[in-house]
Amino acid sequence: MANNVPDVNANRMIELCENISYDFSNIEAGEILYLDGHVGIYVGDRIVIEATRAWDSKVLDSYVSTNGDRSKYNIKVYSWEKHGKLPYIKYNNAYAKIEKFDVYDITSNTVSIMYETDLPVSEVLYSLDSTNYKVLESNVITNLIPNKEYNLTIKVKREYTNNYTESNLVTFKTLDEPVSLTHNIGDLVIVKGNIYSDPVDGNVINNESNRVCKITNIYNHYGVKYPYQIDGIGWVLEESIDNVKKNSFIVNLILKIIYLIFGISLIIKIIKSIFWCFLTVI
Repeated sequence: MANNVPDVNANRMIELCENISYDFSNIEAGEILYLDGHVGIYVGDRIVIEATRAWDSKVLDSYVSTNGDRSKYNIKVYSWEKHGKLPYIKYNNAYAKIEKFDVYDITSNTVSIMYETDLPVSEVLYSLDSTNYKVLESNVITNLIPNKEYNLTIKVKREYTNNYTESNLVTFKTLDEPVSLTHNIGDLVIVKGNIYSDPVDGNVINNESNRVCKITNIYNHYGVKYPYQIDGIGWVLEESIDNVKKNSFIVNLILKIIYLIFGISLIIKIIKSIFWCFLTVI
């Protein structure tokens, strides 16, 4: 006897064990696996460490299936009869506790996950409908649908066990797809619809029809409805504007006439000023 642990044979060792079970689908690391006259120690991931003087290598590892079959190099040799916990070993909790779980950085088609556990885990699964679980390869879930609500749960597998812990439900909604913009700041455009007071949920300032304006700012973010600011006075939809150069010859002609009239008017004012200055001198 050493450290109050008796030196006993395999048959006596299994008799000393607690929580004897014949179900091999769920074994905790450190448990004793038994068959008549022989024991092995389970170390997790379906691996058992065994030793006997009859083997040339003395100590080896083998695989135990969920029904207790013992195999080496995919060859079945025998089956374990039962397993249990030795009273001299302090076993950790077989289940990991999920202490924190939430989502962040939600976009139109992705979401990032953060979680913390009290014990090491060897696998993390996730589900967006609480039924179909997939392996979580990274902390980002991709290929989501814009503007859709999801119900997210995860399962964590305690290291060296087959025990999974399921999280609470986290509900989130993806953002709208960002508008695909085709215009730039400084473009002259023709407004064909409403002008709004702000780029997200603005009130209508007025309704324009074929008004020539200049784009003075662009606000392209997820969920933005009215990305273009025109003439510094309000915001419009992508669908509500066209580039001047894309419109008819008549529109361009009207613009040229307006510029010509403005130029002639300016010249007349200059001539009048010179004329009155001349009269004053005389």
